[in-house]
Amino acid sequence: MMKITLIGSLGHINRYTIPALVAQGHDVTVITSSQDRVAEIEALGAQAAVGSIFDVAFLTKAFTSADAVYLMVTAFLGEETAYDAATKLATIYKQALANAQVKRIVNLSSIGADQGDEVGVLHIYNIIEGILATLPDVTITNVRAVGFFSNMYGNLATIKAQHAIVHNYADTVETGWTDPKDISAAIVTALNDPQPTNGVHYVISQWLTGQEIVAAFADALNIPDLHWVQISDDQLRAGMLQSGASEDAAQGFTLMGAAQRNEAFYADLRKAAPVLGTVKLTDILPGLVAAYQK
Repeated sequence: MMKITLIGSLGHINRYTIPALVAQGHDVTVITSSQDRVAEIEALGAQAAVGSIFDVAFLTKAFTSADAVYLMVTAFLGEETAYDAATKLATIYKQALANAQVKRIVNLSSIGADQGDEVGVLHIYNIIEGILATLPDVTITNVRAVGFFSNMYGNLATIKAQHAIVHNYADTVETGWTDPKDISAAIVTALNDPQPTNGVHYVISQWLTGQEIVAAFADALNIPDLHWVQISDDQLRAGMLQSGASEDAAQGFTLMGAAQRNEAFYADLRKAAPVLGTVKLTDILPGLVAAYQK
């Protein structure tokens, strides 16, 4: 049995991770910012630590005597750019981990974390991985996940309005998708590794081209004329700005989409060739259909 502290409260991933670790007999502490979630966390068999992830003293106490700590990005403070915010959060994590003398870390990262700022908003994970890597005498597994299937819900507005899925890359591009269930399984495996080493674990459940996504959506939603529309980077950026996104966010997400036009984006993942997870697009289509019909 290990003492494990998890960041992420009762988020989509921890809702799988907490019961799995508790069932294995581990002593699990879950960090949450909300007192309202304490009862539900305790009902799962874990302990709750209520406080802010931006409070070094609180995190130090929550991490102290833990055999392993699971980290993720849950929020940013302030009006700074995403890159500045990531630097601030990672520095707070680093200080608290050092104070608590934590020796084992599993960090939820992302596809693109091996690359520079050309991947847009995903560059925050490169920043975080880099700062955590400067901790001495610590073993870190970076769990790099691809895009969530749930992100596909973001296409429903243009599907309703235009019978179209709109992106700044072509429908022939093959993109990677996953689900919190499969991410959680990778995290639990990493936390239980009896001989952990520093490294990267990629999580992907399915490869899909835009053409395959359109075909699946068209069938599930009974929209035979559903089609893919590739727009330019400038059009995507302008559309996001018009929708109320900040300049920082619009640029970051535009670059992220543009990066997927390049083979380098998935090159390290393809080289690692991880076993695909169990969740597939067909598993999440019923939810998408229900959301579309609302």
